[in-house]
Amino acid sequence: MEEKNCEICKRQGKKSLCDYHAKAYYNIVKNYEYWRDAYDELCWEEYLMKLIVNSECGKWVKEVAKYLISKKIKRLDI
Repeated sequence: MEEKNCEICKRQGKKSLCDYHAKAYYNIVKNYEYWRDAYDELCWEEYLMKLIVNSECGKWVKEVAKYLISKKIKRLDI
């Protein structure tokens, strides 16, 4: 499989994200439903904004959230 550069940090990866950002993206998608239930109809972009300002979220998650907002992306093929 051809290596690509991560669209966020330019590290090598298998698709559009490096392993670090791909794992963060996976966790963001996996946990969206829990957040949406807790916040009662939280939309995708509002969720990402909450992740960016949440002090409990790590660097990789915040970088992916900022990237997704800047590109207006709802889902990636990673």
